[in-house]
Amino acid sequence: MDYSVYFGDVALDEYYSAASWPVQGDKVYVEEMQRIPGGMIANAACVAASLGIKTYFGSILNRGAVTDFLLEDLKNSGVDTSMVVYEPSLPDSKVMIFMTGSDHTMLIPHIKPSPAELGEQRLEMLKGAKYVYTTPGNLLWMRCGSLQGPALCDAIRSRGAKLVYDVDVDYARDGDEERFRHVDICFFNQLGFENVGGGRSRAETAEHLLSLGMELAVVTLGAQGCELYSREGMIALPAKKVKAVDVTGAGDTFCSSFMAALTKGRSLREAAEFATAAAAVCVTKLGARSGAVGWEAVERMLRS
Repeated sequence: MDYSVYFGDVALDEYYSAASWPVQGDKVYVEEMQRIPGGMIANAACVAASLGIKTYFGSILNRGAVTDFLLEDLKNSGVDTSMVVYEPSLPDSKVMIFMTGSDHTMLIPHIKPSPAELGEQRLEMLKGAKYVYTTPGNLLWMRCGSLQGPALCDAIRSRGAKLVYDVDVDYARDGDEERFRHVDICFFNQLGFENVGGGRSRAETAEHLLSLGMELAVVTLGAQGCELYSREGMIALPAKKVKAVDVTGAGDTFCSSFMAALTKGRSLREAAEFATAAAAVCVTKLGARSGAVGWEAVERMLRS
């Protein structure tokens, strides 16, 4: 059976509402709203599972009650969590999200575990996937024997698995371009793409990334839509116009829906249209997992 592997973060999203975001030294009262499962890669995994993709999730987590809750939620969403590696010394994985109107500000505790040994069985699972969805930072959490970094990337891709990066929070401000020589598809938000470009135009940045060996660069532009850059040229699509309630998870929904549609045989343009509709569904509801609604709901939005 074809399957995908999502390796990275899962977290308990703690929502708070505030009248305004404080300036430095300010004091603002906030109201606790709710606590729901989140995490960029876990959100994307749930979206893929809802679209009928056999989905495995891997991460490095402790064995506490928060971890149990998060993994049980993933299983209930149809995601296989057997790729998770456990490290008892790690703190609980949580994110604080502050809502101010329809916008949000996220505070993410930076957890940096030592590289975990995947073992040969997990490496074989990665090699056999249709695609492995992660981030450059999360990939540094993994090793298999002496394989780590670029060597591990090449091993994962050695049997045809596509390595897919979501560079949403990995802005590559350090100028390290080696990561882009060992990846097939990259998703960027506008800020991330600008940081990678270092002053270049978006077209120039894309041309440079493709010259490093990347086959596709996708840039999400929020309400302005998206741009796709491949060796066949550029495709630009507008966003769906909907009333946004919560944009948390919209990027995860777009990227994962795009990969699911591409895996199901749709063209680049068709996959982008489908992903745009999926993101539009996501922002009309509260919560990062609100884009995990299945094919029919997305197709209805696509036709609307």
